[in-house]
Amino acid sequence: MTRRVPHLRWVMAWATAVVALMPLPVAAQGREPVGGFVGDLRLHTVSLPSSAGWTPPALTTATLVPSRGFGGEVGAHVIFGPGRHRRLGVGATGLLGQGRTTGIEGAATVTTRLTLVAPHASANFGHRLGWSYVSGGAGLAKVSSEAAGGEADPGGWGTVFHYGGGARWFLNERLAVSVDLRFWALTPRAAVGDRPRAAANTRIVFGAGVSLR
Repeated sequence: MTRRVPHLRWVMAWATAVVALMPLPVAAQGREPVGGFVGDLRLHTVSLPSSAGWTPPALTTATLVPSRGFGGEVGAHVIFGPGRHRRLGVGATGLLGQGRTTGIEGAATVTTRLTLVAPHASANFGHRLGWSYVSGGAGLAKVSSEAAGGEADPGGWGTVFHYGGGARWFLNERLAVSVDLRFWALTPRAAVGDRPRAAANTRIVFGAGVSLR
């Protein structure tokens, strides 16, 4: 027993030193404030407007209208400010989503596309290795919906407001995993021809992907 104690103490001292020293670079980097340029690439599940005015007119009762689809987003952001763990940011994002329902019992197949382009301002909370944020802004939205074999409804650009939040966790200095949950508030759309007026409609978009800096 007396021969093993010095050896055991040496092993414990060595292990303690390794544990104490290894996290230091990461911890030091983690304490650095958020800042600089960040780009996002995400895939999304998108809820689509399916009420009258947002879909083709004169559909049969058997026609199914898509209420959900999938899409992708590209975004760019610059984070700055005097704070250390709470900083401001500005940026812009572009999103495209599409859903399709297959016609049954002779009903037409309907395809709806949602295109969103908007700048935003954000508040960011955390450090360089990972942070959360809330953001909001206003931009342009376009909803186009068409029934196969029928007249296309190209829609038009209108105003959209958005708000939401998310987080980024960096796996290394350049690459992060990111998630975002956002509400897009579509403003009303005027009646055109046979298409009735479309009421204001808020859509929910959830995305996950990567961030680069």
